[in-house]
Amino acid sequence: MANALSVIPTTVLRNLSDKLYEKRKNAAQENVHQGYPPQTLVRFLKAREWSVPKAHKMLMDCLNWRIQNEIDNILAKPIIPTDIYRAVRDSQLLGLSGFSKEGVPVFAIGVARAHLIKLGSTTMFNHISR
Repeated sequence: MANALSVIPTTVLRNLSDKLYEKRKNAAQENVHQGYPPQTLVRFLKAREWSVPKAHKMLMDCLNWRIQNEIDNILAKPIIPTDIYRAVRDSQLLGLSGFSKEGVPVFAIGVARAHLIKLGSTTMFNHISR
C-alpha cells in the first residue's frame, strides 16, 4: 500500500478525505477504516479506477450499508437460537491458531471435539423441523 499511496497525488486523497469528513455523522464511518484511513481510501479509489466521485459514492454506499445493517453492533446481539449457535461452535473441527515464523497460516484440527453426528442428528434437525 505504501507504493500506491506515494503514486496518488496528495490532492486526490485530500479531496476524497474532505468529502468524507463533511458527511461523517456516525461512528460506523470510522470503523470501516480500522485506523488506516489513507489505505482505505486507496482501496476504494483503486476499485473505481481512481475516480474520486465514484470512489466517494462507493464508500458512502458501504458506510450506509454498515449503518442500515448495524454491522458495528453485530457482536453485541445474542445469536438466536442459542442452542444451534452453541452446538455449531462446540463441534468446530478446524480453526486458525496463528502463523508460523515464515508467515504461513497454521490451522488446528480438533478431532477430539468432533461431534458432527450429534450436531447433525439433534440440534439442526430439531431447528429445521420446527
